[in-house]
Amino acid sequence: MVSKETKKKTDLNLQFEIDIQDPVIIYSLKGRITSEIDYETLEREVFNHLNQNYFRVVFDLEELTHTNSMGIGFFMRTLTKSRIMGGELVLCNIQGNVEKIFNISKLDEIYTICENQTEAINHFK
Repeated sequence: MVSKETKKKTDLNLQFEIDIQDPVIIYSLKGRITSEIDYETLEREVFNHLNQNYFRVVFDLEELTHTNSMGIGFFMRTLTKSRIMGGELVLCNIQGNVEKIFNISKLDEIYTICENQTEAINHFK
């Protein structure tokens, strides 16, 4: 059975929506992550859901315009925690400046990256 729940949240420079399509949880990010303040609420939500066994995580980065080492650190913590719990973190819709950072830093070799949400969800099947 597929359950669906959608919530909208916001931090200083980042808004995000949460879409639960059991057993996958999708976070659609909009804005930028350039400081800890930008992702505090998101990190609380993500780790709360991980502790509720939503460890198949998708970050849709289509509307994420900028990130730096702070955002990369957040993504790495999420990836590590989800893998420890037997899950995975999948990124999708990476574009623009964010895609350049992932390519230059070779992070595209660490993360599973999909073209879109459908492909990311299917990764878990």
